[in-house]
Amino acid sequence: MRPPARAFASEIRAIPPEVRARMEGVSWHGDDPRCPRWDELAYLQLDHVSFEGTGRGELVVAAPVAPRAVALFRRLWELGFPIRQLRLVDDYAASDEASMAADNSSAFNFRLVAGTDLLSQHALGRAIDINPVENPWRKPDRIVPEAGKAFADRGDLRPGMFVRPGPAAALFDEHGWEWGGDWRHAFDDHHIVWSRAF
Repeated sequence: MRPPARAFASEIRAIPPEVRARMEGVSWHGDDPRCPRWDELAYLQLDHVSFEGTGRGELVVAAPVAPRAVALFRRLWELGFPIRQLRLVDDYAASDEASMAADNSSAFNFRLVAGTDLLSQHALGRAIDINPVENPWRKPDRIVPEAGKAFADRGDLRPGMFVRPGPAAALFDEHGWEWGGDWRHAFDDHHIVWSRAF
């Protein structure tokens, strides 16, 4: 991994009207009182290293998480860690499966944990998924997304993968993020969550 020559750039804003229009009734459901209000969320535009060079992407997160997310992505940029793309899950009709299959990195999505009636940390804007193909959700009998099967062997280290020990996992620890790759009920290698108090 090689860091880019130019400095990292980012922006944190309230959710702009045009972004609200993309999200309303898709990833954001204002008719549900559990859904964060607009002023509880923040819109981020972030530089990132891509697999082809550099790019600029977008995320929506809980407003208190925004500076913490920017700090983490700045360090990933400085590491030269590649991220396939950063697009709102609304570009995939808020389908977690479609977003993962496209190797898209995303954050806020007012949804339940798959197969349960519990709100996901994504529904609160506290969780971010990064490179879900290179870092799939894994159990012995199942890997999601399907393309993630090519990355099931975590000893075969390739660009965009999170492993422990490794520099990206060390950044999660340093910046206070909980990493799903440390879980034991299932390895959620693409998932990070801010589980501390704000």
